[in-house]
Amino acid sequence: MSLNIKNFERAVAALTELPEAALDLLRPITTEEAYDQALEMVDRLSRIVAGDPHHPLGPVYATLIEHIAHYEEEVYPAEPVPPHVMLDFLMDQNGVRQSDLAEKLGVDQSNVSRLINGKKTFTADLIKQLSQIFKVPATVFLA
Repeated sequence: MSLNIKNFERAVAALTELPEAALDLLRPITTEEAYDQALEMVDRLSRIVAGDPHHPLGPVYATLIEHIAHYEEEVYPAEPVPPHVMLDFLMDQNGVRQSDLAEKLGVDQSNVSRLINGKKTFTADLIKQLSQIFKVPATVFLA
């Protein structure tokens, strides 16, 4: 998209002509009722857009998803996950055994066990290694 003054003015003119129902798709979500309706709308839009990156309703679909995510972050904030719980989860999801991880880290298996049980502190170097091993941002190990 190339947005310049001429296109902007045409866009504003078009937006002012939109019916209220269409504008509702673009409004931020502020209530649980609006949230429930947005979930239904995004479900319906997903079937209409059907993965077509060039569908004309794609930007509306993306905006609605962003509004839903913002509302969920505000109303249902996720509790931080302790690093040892995250490590245990990632190992399970990736089929990595303690002995496998110990070998990759160059430590004894007992050290990995202590990490998983929350008895050993996660250092910056360890977090860097783990993020590379599991291909996740280092921030997932910061609670």
